[in-house]
Amino acid sequence: MFEIVVIISCAITIILLKNFLDINLKNIKGLEKRNSNELESLALTFPGDEEICKDILKKIKNNKDVKIKIDEEYNSCVYTIFDNTITIGKFQRNYMKVQTIAHECVHSRQNKKTLWSNFIFTNIYLIYFVLIVIFELFNILPYSNIHIIILIFLGIVQYIIRFSLENEAMIKARFIAKEYIEENRILEEKEKNKLLEEYDEVNRIGIPFINFNLICTNIIKVLIFSIIVLI
Repeated sequence: MFEIVVIISCAITIILLKNFLDINLKNIKGLEKRNSNELESLALTFPGDEEICKDILKKIKNNKDVKIKIDEEYNSCVYTIFDNTITIGKFQRNYMKVQTIAHECVHSRQNKKTLWSNFIFTNIYLIYFVLIVIFELFNILPYSNIHIIILIFLGIVQYIIRFSLENEAMIKARFIAKEYIEENRILEEKEKNKLLEEYDEVNRIGIPFINFNLICTNIIKVLIFSIIVLI
């Protein structure tokens, strides 16, 4: 009975969050299909990725110890706390690179204790989830309901830590990108405004979706484990 209540609660929570945050998958897919040829042409005037990253790190006064790695086979841009490195790969949309790189530069400037907590706690959380699923599948896990409660608690803590890091980076990145473009005069006023309008539109749709995805990923873990316990 407990498992059924948890499963129903998880499903209802996902539906409510989707509606409250106005998550529309068509809008998300629409971002990928937007006619961005003009914006992509603007990106041709941008400096190189490494130069952008160095300039932004210098701007936010964090250019001493952070390493920059260019990896053409990598399809993302990410900051990793364990080696204090920003890895820059290929961009699906080149015109987004200034804001995306700024996002990772903000991460590199965040509280190191919080960053390490996110890295360590997230990995413990994932390992715990995998272990209890395996043990439950082999019927060797005692007090399954208690583990459901623990999984919910861990998911909430992990989400709060990640939420605080991501939201700060997403919000600050847009303004840092704007200042960088203006200070380096890499675009005309009209072009700059058009690019920033696109950044605003991407953020308007993307920020709620990212937050929705973060919490739903943890809710789905609880849902999966509860179904396994019930079966």
